[in-house]
Amino acid sequence: MAGRYGMSFAKKHIEQGDYEEAIAAATEEIDGGNTGPEPLFDRGTAYELSEQYVEAVVDFELAIEKNRAEKELDPFVLDDAYFSATLAAARAESKADLMKAVARLDRYRELCPEGAHVAESREWQKRLRGELPSLLDKTKDVDAV
Repeated sequence: MAGRYGMSFAKKHIEQGDYEEAIAAATEEIDGGNTGPEPLFDRGTAYELSEQYVEAVVDFELAIEKNRAEKELDPFVLDDAYFSATLAAARAESKADLMKAVARLDRYRELCPEGAHVAESREWQKRLRGELPSLLDKTKDVDAV
């Protein structure tokens, strides 16, 4: 299913900011039998942009697994998208369940041991636990930690 030559309907909706439509289009493609990583990546992207981070993480993880076999997507783009969604989900979860948030960042390293954000995921775990202040946090003295 394509919106324009070489572009899925989901990507077209993402470009237009219609994230719910993009989710529906990607889901329809998946349900229609497309077993590749691209519709999962598209739906994960739409989920992330609509701030449904846990759903985005699930789709990106599936896309990574499928991409290892089919190699349709640029692994660096997929890694960045996955880490971005993982971090957003972890930050949101940390308010209610710090252990779950830290475990989510562990999962990034399990799935992507050679990923571009391995060190960053460890730093964010420290930030979430209060062991390392964010450089954006003006309420803490960075040199005091």
